[in-house]
Amino acid sequence: MSKHRQPAPATASPDEDLGVLLAACCERVIRTVLAPLGPAGYGHLTSTQAITLLFIGRGINTVTQLAERAGLTTQAMSKTCAALQADGLLDRQPYAGDARSRRLALTAEGHRLHDLLSQAGADAERAWTDLVGAQALQTVRAALAAFAHSPEPAAPATPVRIRFT
Repeated sequence: MSKHRQPAPATASPDEDLGVLLAACCERVIRTVLAPLGPAGYGHLTSTQAITLLFIGRGINTVTQLAERAGLTTQAMSKTCAALQADGLLDRQPYAGDARSRRLALTAEGHRLHDLLSQAGADAERAWTDLVGAQALQTVRAALAAFAHSPEPAAPATPVRIRFT
């Protein structure tokens, strides 16, 4: 039996709100991903800073790209990156193609923390797989990806940002 195995939960009611379920799942996964921050000496990082570090480690390397991906303004993302740089987790490097632009890269410590957060994410996914099975989780992943990447009928009047604090 896996160390992640837990008793099967009661079956969700067909009337249970999908948005509330998705938010609860997202919060649980994020909590698991952020759990290594404290023991690694980075308990002061916000969820936005930690997720930004993951994005940079996965190849998103400009403030503009990060802001678009995170749903933040470039000014807010620039502040987030400045905090990560002050903590010694990322460097801003000149970009040869555009003197105004800077590429972001993780430092050795940033890579170490990225690896810890990535492993925590894999642990969260493994726990979910243990709970519902690999096929069910693959079906959920495909459904979430289809919805997340489908065009929205209209842009929301007010930007919505979920915070996990």
